[in-house]
Amino acid sequence: MKKYIVVIWLSLVMGLVSCDNYLDVVPKGEAVLNSTDDYLGLIEAANPKFSMTPFWYMANEVTYYKKAELESYLYPMYSIGFFWDESVDRYNYMVDGDIAELYSDCYSRIASYNVVVEHMNDAEGPDTDKKLGIAQAKIMRAYNYFFLVNTFAKPYKKETAATDMGIIIHKKFDLESESKQYTVKEVYEFIEQDIEEALADLPEQALNSYRPTKGFGYALQAKVRLYKGEIDLALESGLNALKSSYHKLWDMNEMYNEALATYPFLPTMPSTWMTAAKLEDSNPEHLLYQFGHTNTDPYPQYARKEMLDLYDKNNDLRYITCWGYYMPPRPTAETGAIMFGSTNVKWNPGGMRLSEVYLMIAECYARKDDKDNAMKYLNDLYRNRVFPGTAELTAADADEPFKLVREERKRELVLTYNGFFDMRRFCTEFNETLTKTYVNEAGETKTYSLRPDSPLLVWPFPQQAMETSNLVQNTK
Repeated sequence: MKKYIVVIWLSLVMGLVSCDNYLDVVPKGEAVLNSTDDYLGLIEAANPKFSMTPFWYMANEVTYYKKAELESYLYPMYSIGFFWDESVDRYNYMVDGDIAELYSDCYSRIASYNVVVEHMNDAEGPDTDKKLGIAQAKIMRAYNYFFLVNTFAKPYKKETAATDMGIIIHKKFDLESESKQYTVKEVYEFIEQDIEEALADLPEQALNSYRPTKGFGYALQAKVRLYKGEIDLALESGLNALKSSYHKLWDMNEMYNEALATYPFLPTMPSTWMTAAKLEDSNPEHLLYQFGHTNTDPYPQYARKEMLDLYDKNNDLRYITCWGYYMPPRPTAETGAIMFGSTNVKWNPGGMRLSEVYLMIAECYARKDDKDNAMKYLNDLYRNRVFPGTAELTAADADEPFKLVREERKRELVLTYNGFFDMRRFCTEFNETLTKTYVNEAGETKTYSLRPDSPLLVWPFPQQAMETSNLVQNTK
């Protein structure tokens, strides 16, 4: 077999610090990729960080723990998102921070995946490893492009996707190539091609939860199809994801019983939940584990009262273990706001969990007016999240399952990227205008609105990306 050695800069392997077209990469050292193990290690080395805290403010999930600082715009991106403030040009703040970091991190990972896809077949090692590595690199490339296009471009809309400007796509690793910005439709087509080509060679169980499995591949395919409005195809992919022999739902009742055996005084000392509740990053609930800005995210974010009121506070173990019993609300925050209180629960803000597959399947059935199947999959999940004997979710008519799915998505997927992505797609599809109230430091009740065509539903490209490429800005 031909021996092929690829030399790449360590600054790439450890994460690019510049922009999408790689032109500012500074050579700080060299890494030699020779064997298939080297390439598989390159996939592993890609930093699994998705900085997205401003998403949570935009989606009306969280509030800052000091109202005075939120109102003074001490952290502008948090306040702009929270108050749905269209008067401020966010581009002025897109120098660094969470969303600029998200942009560069995604393109850094994509560069690494491109190296694997292009060169792994020339490495020394078994063909099975080569197929595995290329498949995992392609599905992860697709995932990062999906993240980028749903952050920095308009939501997919069949009527306009072919003309709506999207993001830059790099199909190969080439430091000298000129960046090209593709339409939303073209980006989705590239994502779907990567998924389709990867599926056959993805493993049932990966080396660890940071590497993708076949279950994740089908789940991502379901998600892409759902966002495109291809309901029957999304349902097919979602059901295929559930065929996994490895992934299973996190049974919070089982967790509760285990915690009770260790801490028999738990019902009388609920603050112990801080250490008793556990969801490891290795749990088979995770289809792919990727953390937020830090590996403790979403701790210590404060949820708004209207978000917390969606939970059955007496029976929902998600509320009981992660919110309700950690500490009392802070007097400097909004009334009723409570902090996410467990660093032992790996919430997986940037990845995907099997629970989302159940929610996507339920949504598909609800859209098809199949009430019975919609409620079946919704309750299959819900039973794993509440105390035994808790009444199941019920729908009085054919229209209610979709409403219940949307509410359950808010509860189950809070403090992931899904709250913001759902806001985008539902506002666009149903022409929804959102409203919320806020009582400020002066005691005044203010009402804020978000239009379905608001520029806030698309994030501006970072300044560095605009200065080093031929991007056309998508929003302000």
